[in-house]
Amino acid sequence: MHLEFARLFGQIDEPHPLYPHVDGYPNIMLLENDSSAPPDTNSWHTDLTYKQSQPFASILVARTVPKVGGDTMWSSLYAAYDRLPDGMKRDLEGHEAIHDMGDFRNNFADEKNGKTGETRLNEGMGSMGHCIRPLIGVHPVTGRKFLNFNEAFVAHIVGMTTSESNALKTYLANHMNKPEDQIRWRWRAGDIAMWDNRVTMHYAIADYLPQYRCMNRVTVVKDRREVDLAASGDTRRAAS
Repeated sequence: MHLEFARLFGQIDEPHPLYPHVDGYPNIMLLENDSSAPPDTNSWHTDLTYKQSQPFASILVARTVPKVGGDTMWSSLYAAYDRLPDGMKRDLEGHEAIHDMGDFRNNFADEKNGKTGETRLNEGMGSMGHCIRPLIGVHPVTGRKFLNFNEAFVAHIVGMTTSESNALKTYLANHMNKPEDQIRWRWRAGDIAMWDNRVTMHYAIADYLPQYRCMNRVTVVKDRREVDLAASGDTRRAAS
């Protein structure tokens, strides 16, 4: 049912390069966490922005939830753009950011299977790749602008020194961390949440350990609405 629902909206993404999957269902990610397997999703991020084809939507189902904690927060990238001062909006137009595997470096930094951390990091970066995206995106269906930035995967602002890039990244991260732009969901077993991954970032709160939390996620690429607009020759929407 999870996969059938997801297919209504677009094409199912390939299996995640790092996270395990549900037995027999390689396209359903298995997110299991407790004190022996602490989560690594407790940071503001937009899923897989380093991929050439950025996921359109994520669909998350709660299987087992802790008695206390384990909420998820989402924040609007539309709202983050709208709140920017007009001068900053003009300054950011035309700027691009390099996205890479970011926090996933932690998964490659240790020696494993006879390979050093340096070797595994180089292989991981080569296999997961980079993507260069505009800092101000335009949603391909709604035509609305959004702030196309997240702390987890944006490594560098193109054309800037490392110091300049880090300063701008810090400004943007602080600007985006506003409760007014956020919602917080308290999960119950069986709940399902779906979001547009292009114009949101999210944070899975890791306040439930040592309790157990189990979630299943399906990722959708190639928004069916965008495909239909392109097929019809509709040029009213600007693509990012």
